[in-house]
Amino acid sequence: VVWMPGDVRTEIQLRSEDTDGAFCLVVDHPPTGWSLPAHRHHNEAETIHIVQGDFEIEVDGIRSRMSAGRSIHIPRGVTHSSANIGRQTGCRVVLFSPAGIEGFFLEAGAPAPDSEIDLAAAVASATRHCWEFMPRP
Repeated sequence: VVWMPGDVRTEIQLRSEDTDGAFCLVVDHPPTGWSLPAHRHHNEAETIHIVQGDFEIEVDGIRSRMSAGRSIHIPRGVTHSSANIGRQTGCRVVLFSPAGIEGFFLEAGAPAPDSEIDLAAAVASATRHCWEFMPRP
């Protein structure tokens, strides 16, 4: 378990070595008010399944409200963003394919919720793992 910026508890369930590089599987718990700005992954497609909570997810300019039981697929290279718009901490199962991006979570994450996270280092790690953040309009 690692804690990501925004107090997101993140569990890396399957890594590259567990799936012969096919995918990595992450379970995260974004708190109320959490958001991730528009970005894209140059190496991985991302599939998100909502287990608990209410999220707004924008994919390639199309905004969707997603609640428990819904899933969405984001192809490699497509700009997307998401936010927990609910009144409770959410839970999402996130699959990245192919694997490798789990290195970002391990590099940028902290071991405890009260650990201080260096945001500049987290962004640098994201960039090394081929995330591209889009400029805000």
